[in-house]
Amino acid sequence: MPETLPPSPLGEESMEEENDPIVSDGYFTKGALVEVSSDEEGFHGSWFAATVVKSVGKDRFLIEYKCLRTEDDSAFLSEEVDNMHIRPHPPENVVDCFKKLDEVDALHNDGWWVGVVSKVLRGSRYIVYFRETCEELEYHHSELRLHQDWIDGKWVIPSQLIN
Repeated sequence: MPETLPPSPLGEESMEEENDPIVSDGYFTKGALVEVSSDEEGFHGSWFAATVVKSVGKDRFLIEYKCLRTEDDSAFLSEEVDNMHIRPHPPENVVDCFKKLDEVDALHNDGWWVGVVSKVLRGSRYIVYFRETCEELEYHHSELRLHQDWIDGKWVIPSQLIN
């Protein structure tokens, strides 16, 4: 993971008042809600919610995580990331129920992890298999979302590529 920077508060200005698009000329704008991935061992296939604090150079951004905190728990973690590890927050796709073999993202340890529904249970519960760790965990419907990939500036649902 890129070098961790000291925590940096976002200041008093309201990000909701900005009307800037999330991506402008290939750059994520200040205040944009994004997701960040890591190449660090044990984090492959996961995405963590963050906010863009500012652009810090060509294809590099200072972000502040929404859930990950500094080691001393005094602030939300901030760090520099490159454009290969950042994407806009995906649009919501409402799914009434998932089916066996649906590719999903499961909310686990403050991030979204890619998995596959291996079993549909009663009460809106599912068993999800994670290829990276070869484990299965149980989730409620509210902890899952349909998996989407950010490809060439567009959100794509992988299962729709096959059809």
